[in-house]
Amino acid sequence: MKTVIIAVVVLLVVSQSEALECNCGGLRRCSHPVEVCRGFGNVCAKTIIYAGGTTRYFMGCMDSRSCSMMNQPGVSATCCFTDRCN
Repeated sequence: MKTVIIAVVVLLVVSQSEALECNCGGLRRCSHPVEVCRGFGNVCAKTIIYAGGTTRYFMGCMDSRSCSMMNQPGVSATCCFTDRCN
């Protein structure tokens, strides 16, 4: 019984420690097309910026508060919480 309990605890710890993976691109420079989120980067974000007739975008990890604050006139941000959802 102790072995089963230990196995379940180990499985829960391993499954909870997986980092979020986000697509990376646009104005955000990454060494790979998929970025592994670390620290405060707890959401995947895709932000589109409309300025002076030009549309630019960036995709990558971001903290949820910053992502939600990005939605302003001229900027559209999508924040999501699952791997590569941006």
